[in-house]
Amino acid sequence: MNRTAKPYPARAAIGLVAAVAIGFAVIAACNTVWAVVEGVPVTTLWEDDAVWAQIVIAAAPYLLLALLGVGARRPWIVALCLTAAFWGFYLFVITRPYEGGGANIGLGLLMIFSPLPITAASLIALATVANRRGPDAIAADRDA
Repeated sequence: MNRTAKPYPARAAIGLVAAVAIGFAVIAACNTVWAVVEGVPVTTLWEDDAVWAQIVIAAAPYLLLALLGVGARRPWIVALCLTAAFWGFYLFVITRPYEGGGANIGLGLLMIFSPLPITAASLIALATVANRRGPDAIAADRDA
C-alpha cells in the first residue's frame, strides 16, 4: 500500500509528540503499578523530581527516531517491545524487597543506560526495513 510521503517536519513533529506521549505513559504506568503494590497514593512518585528524568530516559529512543524522521513501523515496535521489557523488569525489581542497604545502584545504572540498547535495536530494525524496501521507501513511509 503506497501512501503520500509526508515532509520531514511533519514526520518529525508527529514523532516528537509520540515520543513524549510514550515516555509519559510508560512512567505513569510504572508509577501507578508501584503505588498500588505499595499501597500509597498514586501521586506519591509524581512529587519527586526524578520522575521527569525517568520520562526523558523512557522517551529517548523515540526522540531519536522522531528526529531522524523514521516513519516505518518496525523500529517503533521494536523500541516499544524493548521499552516494555525493560520497564517491566524495573517494576519487578522495585516491587520486591531489597536486601541491600541504600539505593540499588545496579538498577540505577541499567535505567540510565537502557536507551542505548533500545535505540541500537530499533536502528537495526530500521536497517532491516531499509534492506528490504530501500531508503526512499522508508522516507516515504510506504509498505512493500
